Amino acid sequence: MKSRSTLLFTLLALGVAGAGGAVWMVQRQQTLALEGDLSLMRQETRELEHLREENRRLKAEQIPPGELERLRADHAALPRLRAEGEALRKAAP
Repeated sequence: MKSRSTLLFTLLALGVAGAGGAVWMVQRQQTLALEGDLSLMRQETRELEHLREENRRLKAEQIPPGELERLRADHAALPRLRAEGEALRKAAP
């Protein structure tokens, strides 16, 4: 009877150890997958911060709206001023 209970205990211990090993393997795979996701997210965060910094730099270099409107008005007036200059040259003796 003792050998039977020893065999049963051994089988039970092996079953518990096997189940524990299987749980550990599943958790390890999940951990590796999460570490990969975390690494990817960190890289994306660095890229996003780089893009935000570039956006700030470009905004700082941008022509102010008032100045842009003035330049557009000057550009729109250029053909009229050229025509006036040409008319003055033709009218001059």
